[in-house]
Amino acid sequence: MSDKVKMSIFLSDVAIVTVLALPQGLTAEGSSKALPLIVAALGLASLGLWTIGVRSRARMK
Repeated sequence: MSDKVKMSIFLSDVAIVTVLALPQGLTAEGSSKALPLIVAALGLASLGLWTIGVRSRARMK
């Protein structure tokens, strides 16, 4: 399996977990709200960093 395929699978998983965690965190109350929101925030951050990395790598070529 190539690195490109592995990265695509990983990013798809991150996006799915982020999409599932964000609404769950927003609708939860109390202490059960923290973990889904943290997971969603980490997912959004990783997708953002990946986007920045891809763009900066494209500029380097």
